[in-house]
Amino acid sequence: MSRTWEPEVWASLSTALVSDCLERFQAMDAGVRRLSGERLLGPAVPVRTMVGESATLHAAVQQAPAGSVLVIDAEGHLGRAVWGEVLTVAAQAAGLSGVVIDGVIRDVGAIRARGFPIFARGSCPAGPHKGWKGEIGQPVTCGGVVTHGGDLVMGDDDGVVVVPSARIAEVAAAAQQRMRTEAEWLRRIASGEKSVDVLGLKTW
Repeated sequence: MSRTWEPEVWASLSTALVSDCLERFQAMDAGVRRLSGERLLGPAVPVRTMVGESATLHAAVQQAPAGSVLVIDAEGHLGRAVWGEVLTVAAQAAGLSGVVIDGVIRDVGAIRARGFPIFARGSCPAGPHKGWKGEIGQPVTCGGVVTHGGDLVMGDDDGVVVVPSARIAEVAAAAQQRMRTEAEWLRRIASGEKSVDVLGLKTW
């Protein structure tokens, strides 16, 4: 997969910094949280599936380019998992960077042992069915954020942020500058300056 982003630059940034540079938009809601693995970073392949259906996800794993992140709209359903250890092994074998699911997973212990990055709404032992063909590659809404193919997906301790593909270079530069600015704020506050003064806030 050709890249329009620099992995070493993005690896130094946090989702909080990046969201700040996206006018504090593009952050998925707090229900989508890390369940396995460490940081998540890669271009999105959007997937939409029916509640509790996983055949579409097997197809998406097969079709997605290595290095990509599946962003799955499973309608936020909490009563039936759409992802488990079998799909995790398939995704790792395909070289995918991780998965974000607006829904739930199962086999959490086994998946964590494999270290595969997954962000989802939680876990449920109930397994999926294999009916009702979904969509791969069309825009989806996941965690309240619209995601298109090729958008850059980031996940860390704070959650998930999606950077629109047309803004990747702009946001990278802005986030690096903001990181330097915040480092100076922290230095001044640690040295004894008041945060209201450092941030230029009006007191009351």
